[in-house]
Amino acid sequence: MSWTDDSAAWIAEQVKAHPDMSKAELEKHCRKNYPFCERRGWAYKAWLKAMRTYFRPQSMRPVRAGKTEPSPEELERRGQQRLIA
Repeated sequence: MSWTDDSAAWIAEQVKAHPDMSKAELEKHCRKNYPFCERRGWAYKAWLKAMRTYFRPQSMRPVRAGKTEPSPEELERRGQQRLIA
C-alpha cells in the first residue's frame, strides 16, 4: 500500500472508533494524533492529501484533461489547417 492509502485507512479507523465526534472535532483529533514518526517527507505529504480528501473535498483541485485537438470547423474558423502526419 502507498502512504496515501495507509493514511486514508488510518482516517477511516478514526472515524469508526469515534462516531460521537463531529467532523470538526474528528479533524482536530486526527491532526493531533499524526500516525507516522515525523511531519516531513512523503508520508506527511500523503497524510495531508488524505486529510484534505476526507475533510475538505471541495478544496481538491480537479484533474485536468489533456489537450484535445480542435475540430475541423474550429480550425476553419481560425483560418488554420490540420497537419497530416
